[in-house]
Amino acid sequence: MKLHSILSKRHSFKFFFQVLLVLLILITVISLFVSNATRDFIKNQNIQQLTSSIEIYANGLNDEMRSVERFLYSTITHDEGLEELNEPQSYMDYEQTVRKVQTTFNDYEYQHETHMSFLVATEGTHHFLSASTLYIPYQDYLYLKNNINSFRNNTDDRKWQPIIINDTEYLIKVVHYKEKTIMAIISADDILTPLRKLNIGKKGQISLKEPKNLSPSTHLIEADSERTQLPFDIYVAVDYTDVFKSIVLFEVLIAIVPILIAIASLVLIIFIRNRMLNPITRLTDRLLRIDESTSIYDITSSEGILEIDTANDKLSQVLFDMQELKIREYHAQLELKKVELNYLKSQIRPHFYLNMLSMIHSMLQTKNYKEIEELTILTSDYLRYLFMVDQDFSPLKKEIQHIKDYLEIQRIRYGNHIDFALTFDERLHNALVPSLLLQTFVENTIKHGFSFQDGIVINLSLQKRIVDEKPYIEICVKDNGPGFSREILSKLKNMESLISEDGHHIGITNAIERLNLLYSNDYTITFENNDTSGARIDVLVPYKELKGDSNEYTTR
Repeated sequence: MKLHSILSKRHSFKFFFQVLLVLLILITVISLFVSNATRDFIKNQNIQQLTSSIEIYANGLNDEMRSVERFLYSTITHDEGLEELNEPQSYMDYEQTVRKVQTTFNDYEYQHETHMSFLVATEGTHHFLSASTLYIPYQDYLYLKNNINSFRNNTDDRKWQPIIINDTEYLIKVVHYKEKTIMAIISADDILTPLRKLNIGKKGQISLKEPKNLSPSTHLIEADSERTQLPFDIYVAVDYTDVFKSIVLFEVLIAIVPILIAIASLVLIIFIRNRMLNPITRLTDRLLRIDESTSIYDITSSEGILEIDTANDKLSQVLFDMQELKIREYHAQLELKKVELNYLKSQIRPHFYLNMLSMIHSMLQTKNYKEIEELTILTSDYLRYLFMVDQDFSPLKKEIQHIKDYLEIQRIRYGNHIDFALTFDERLHNALVPSLLLQTFVENTIKHGFSFQDGIVINLSLQKRIVDEKPYIEICVKDNGPGFSREILSKLKNMESLISEDGHHIGITNAIERLNLLYSNDYTITFENNDTSGARIDVLVPYKELKGDSNEYTTR
């Protein structure tokens, strides 16, 4: 409570300078202690990890050697090739038999990825040959060939035996059965090769014999045969002076960093005291003389430094006034945005009305009452939707029905010269799109692409897409008309306005401006011509769904 009371009061730079100095000394001492404890902890963890790795490898090696034993016993008792090899044969039959035997051993070698050499000897025919890839020197191979009888007579075929040939240590397993002998031999160096990937330092050793005269900094890990069930022991001597060389350097760095931070902090505090305290004091005096008649707002803010707190009190009042000004400006811009958006939407509606009235008048003159009835219903639905749309977004299912009503009106006007195809993801029924956006693109297609000679084919595709883990609606409008002219296409790609002095091309321009207002930069729209004929418009807008009976994205 006493410490909290002291720190809750306002103090000068000198007080914080003294507190910081004490903290830096304390942090330095703690860092030295933690670095030593960390080194010991990492060393013990490394020893445990190396021990586990060696035992895991020893267990795997034991399984591999037992697998070799099972293969040797099974092969020598059941392999027909060995039986044939022990019988006199012609040279061609002998070659075939040898290949058969080698295939058996090569298949095993390939499947188990072993580096053992398998040698086969027969007493009946006095053959001695390599049945697999030869991983031993040829001189050692000749030694085994010349001493095959001693291995048959003196070796217990139930165990792996260590032997030394030409100063190279090997492990050998000999199996003898009915005048047939199979030898599996592997060098001790090949056995230990996987363990040499362990980080044991430059002076570390891995061997099957216990190393002598180890230095005090060397830790010996032993995988004895009783625990691993291997026919030999594995010894790993770890040179921790070299292994932890980088950790020692890191420990020194940890000790130096707090000292450097303390020195840098002292220099910074002195600099702040000499170069910043005086300007802040002058600023405080000036702020105290600003509009002294104005009441101070109740804004509590404390930095804990007397000089800065005094200046902060005045600045808080200025910032509060600026915040109020920003809020008023934001509301003004929001109202301006709403007015502009409503104006752009209102430009979509009027130009189609007179065409529909003219069509009804023409049908009255020709007494096409059935078509008049149909057109009147469609026109009613079409206009009803136009006048009822008072939000910036509408459900996609209503927009699609509105387009269908519009196209039916056009079919009555132009006959069967209009063909419309819709590809629509049924999951998008309640998705929200800008009101009358689709109708603008379809209407523009008919206006600039229709001809009585060729008709018009319109393809509208609406799909859901995921872009950068965000859902979007992909809108694609294609037709088989003449396509965009070079001038129009150039302006569209550069996002230039198409509106001419006589008011043409207002629909597409308004659509782009509406997308800018509604989505800012979170949308894409592209205009291009198809490879054969016709125009294509692709729009990608964020996916939103209608919530309840209202639209949360309205700007009204």
